[in-house]
Amino acid sequence: MTLRLPTLMLLTLAPLSTCLAAETIYVVTNKTEGNSVAAFHADDDGTLSLASEYPTGGLGTGDLEIPALEKNPDHPLANGDDPLISANAIAASADGGWMVAVNPGDGTLSLMNRAPDGSLQAVNSVTASDRFPISVAIHGHLVASASVGDSNQAGSIALYRHTPEGLIAIQGSRRDLGARPSTIAFSRSGAFVIVNELVTGKIHSFAVSDDGLSADPIASVDSPRAPAERFHAIPVGFAIGQGDQGETLLMSEARFLTPEFGLREEADKVPQSPLYSWQTSSVSSYVLDDHGGLTLKTADALTGAAMEGGEIANCWVALNADGDTLYTANALSSSISRYSVKPNGSIALEDATAYKDDGELLFFSDMALSPDGDTLYQLVGNTGQVMAFDVAEDGGLSLRTSAGGLPELGSYGLVVLEDG
Repeated sequence: MTLRLPTLMLLTLAPLSTCLAAETIYVVTNKTEGNSVAAFHADDDGTLSLASEYPTGGLGTGDLEIPALEKNPDHPLANGDDPLISANAIAASADGGWMVAVNPGDGTLSLMNRAPDGSLQAVNSVTASDRFPISVAIHGHLVASASVGDSNQAGSIALYRHTPEGLIAIQGSRRDLGARPSTIAFSRSGAFVIVNELVTGKIHSFAVSDDGLSADPIASVDSPRAPAERFHAIPVGFAIGQGDQGETLLMSEARFLTPEFGLREEADKVPQSPLYSWQTSSVSSYVLDDHGGLTLKTADALTGAAMEGGEIANCWVALNADGDTLYTANALSSSISRYSVKPNGSIALEDATAYKDDGELLFFSDMALSPDGDTLYQLVGNTGQVMAFDVAEDGGLSLRTSAGGLPELGSYGLVVLEDG
């Protein structure tokens, strides 16, 4: 069945009274016949349109979730709209001059140079640390990646170096996790790599050097779960801000695995997950200290008023430049929640439904704020569209427009860069 956005979303609204910066939004198509990066152009009058598509030189996996690469009628999602279950599957350098995207279909990472007009040119591809790379991060000339491997009990991370000749692997930098990773990122200082594990809920920090990673994690912590009837935290996307006690790690937490690591069979409660019901999702915050230690600051801050009945499947987040406002994409509720972030790293829910599509049929996946913070872009994973929201001074959201052109299912990653 083809899902369609409401008519309002398909219209380009009247230009804003204030001038917006022109920018380009990049999304990876995940096409099996040849992966590519789609570029959407946002004009300074507020309009949004698909402008170009640039081959990565690698292969995608389409709408088949890794590592099984098959359709499963008992899957907790109705569609193949979350093939990687990760964030940061495409990343850009600090100056926006180059990008790296994952190619899960052939197990490679692609380096792409970016011209001032926003166009991309593939430079080279390198083999990832394992099958199915899903997440990348960039700090200076270093690139980190996380890969799933052949099963959900595998998983590894590794470092690469950006050079004038292209991207090269740093020999000996691979570290095996023994569990499926989800998202990888550098700390703001670049001294550490942070990676989470999807099903175990563990979060690790590794020390970074120019030659590789520490042999073992500097710190490992478990995602919080209390009381006893609380479902397990499934961490996916996260953001890292700067606080007065250290860096602040803001971790998304979907809650669909029961305390017994099963699924709660309850049909027709969730339109996008017709066989099962989910608990209210959450965000937890941690302080990352100068030595790589991780300390829980706020545990299980709900995307709703109670453990049941709130917004569900928070798997992606976006932090504003000031570091005081966090947005969460609640995939199966078709909603976006807003949190306040304090300098000490604590967080509080301000608005569970800063935006919500009441049909709950739109799979809200990767999200990112524009460089100036005036626009929030949201990838819709089961319609092949990108939505654009105006961000008010108080952090509120209002839908401006949307644009399609991506494959209906399977696209991933979202990066926004200012033109020029």
